[in-house]
Amino acid sequence: MINRVSPEATPQRSVRRWAVITLVVAGGLVAAACGSSSPSKSASATTTPKHHKTSSSATSSTTTTSTAPTGSTTTTAAGSTTATTAAGHSTTATTSKTTTTTKTTTKTTAAPTANNALGGSNDFNTPAAALTGAGSTFDQPLFARQFYDFNKDDSKVSVNYASVGSGAGETDILAGSVNFGASDVPEPAGTTGSGGAILQIPVVLGGIAMAYNEPCLGANVHLTGTQIAQIYSGKITDWHTISSSCPSGSNIETVHRADSSGTTNAFTNYMTKVDPADWPSSLDGKQPTFPNGEAGNGNAGVAGDVQGGSGTIGYVELAYALQSGLNYAAVQNAAGQFVVPSLASVSADAAAFPNVTATNYLIVNGTGSGDYPISTYSWVIVYQKQSNTNNGLALGKMLDWMATAGQSDASAIGYAPLPSNIQSLAISTIEQMENSSGSPLFS
Repeated sequence: MINRVSPEATPQRSVRRWAVITLVVAGGLVAAACGSSSPSKSASATTTPKHHKTSSSATSSTTTTSTAPTGSTTTTAAGSTTATTAAGHSTTATTSKTTTTTKTTTKTTAAPTANNALGGSNDFNTPAAALTGAGSTFDQPLFARQFYDFNKDDSKVSVNYASVGSGAGETDILAGSVNFGASDVPEPAGTTGSGGAILQIPVVLGGIAMAYNEPCLGANVHLTGTQIAQIYSGKITDWHTISSSCPSGSNIETVHRADSSGTTNAFTNYMTKVDPADWPSSLDGKQPTFPNGEAGNGNAGVAGDVQGGSGTIGYVELAYALQSGLNYAAVQNAAGQFVVPSLASVSADAAAFPNVTATNYLIVNGTGSGDYPISTYSWVIVYQKQSNTNNGLALGKMLDWMATAGQSDASAIGYAPLPSNIQSLAISTIEQMENSSGSPLFS
């Protein structure tokens, strides 16, 4: 078991972690953010294919320091911050806030047209809708910012998202209990749920960081794929084996996901690809049986266990490592180079896989010298036939914005913007959404 430095600093775990983001309450904005009560909107350009235009530019900087564990639910309203742990207990966090805001808005697009038009300012011309979603914790930091920013431009749409893991999100959308699911692992072709045929839309691209808490390693320790596989299989148990700067007897404690996880799927697939002898395909998947180590729920749970332990290592989406202040490794790629996860290195890895689809989605271990080898896309799952037309219109327009103009939020918190070909894939998939009569929702 992990020797925790501070028990209260580590989130309590439960099998079902409902980290809920609520964006509109009693007509007012509620900003849901990871590490920021008012997420800052990046002004950096994102390639936008086809019909999409940027309608405005805004720069807003807000810094919030909170004792709430990274990845737990943080809902900010009227200047207060409340952290909800995995076990559902609420605690009031000590928060210091410094806000400097400079905002310039220039409207350059024509007025929105019909509700069934996508792109530019049309994405904000929606009927009122209260949407619900559940799934990937990999996506949650970016979703928090995107839902907040979308609601600023279209206050008629509210989103309640439960960050419960990819497997639970898939279960919820197939049962019809939410408007959308989110998973780093698309459903197999031909999958149907209670609402019929599904569509799977790429919305997020990110790197999986090998985060660790062992001071003797310093920052960005070099790890090969074989070393990672042998650490998780139990062959390497002493940090001295990795670095001579660590004294002999520096025990390694691994942390993995307890829940069904798309992050785990990409991570274990990577280990199988680079070292099948130490990590066989039988241990590849969303919820394999790990030979040893501590289990945490969600990316936040793994980050919390790494942060609260000693000699620990775990795999988390880069945003969680950055928000937790954790060191993370430079991982050797297929070209033999040691690379840290970053916007550039994750984008380079994605570029090595130009033909991504919902049935050909893995992008680990790209061959380029600048590729970060443990990267993944994440997908939103919706029903092709929407039983409620207003909800379908609002959902499709929001996803259209998230996959295109809303990608400007990605780089600010450690994600890579979607490549233009993946944005085009997202748009063409959204255009297949239908109303309950089978007519297209969007023209």
